[in-house]
Amino acid sequence: MTYRDILAALQAHNPDALLLEPREVYDPCIVGTTDRADDHWPREPGHMVVVYSAEKCIEAIADWLKCDCEDAVDWFSYNTSSAWAGQNTPTFCYESWGEE
Repeated sequence: MTYRDILAALQAHNPDALLLEPREVYDPCIVGTTDRADDHWPREPGHMVVVYSAEKCIEAIADWLKCDCEDAVDWFSYNTSSAWAGQNTPTFCYESWGEE
């Protein structure tokens, strides 16, 4: 399933779901949707949101801002993953972090 397919499915379940901007940078980092986000935000269960790959977001930020990985991680941590905008805020998966 492509990120375009995921976005189409999300539109049917939650047209108010928030997406990261700029879309051309972040849309390819979309890996799914969930109604049970495993993050620290005070979400109500059953509220469908988009899931981004944190690793892909960091790589995209590094390419977009022409910076090294450490700066991209800082940008992601401060400007992206720590931003709460209500129930429709996206969530992130960290599936490959810590793997050797």
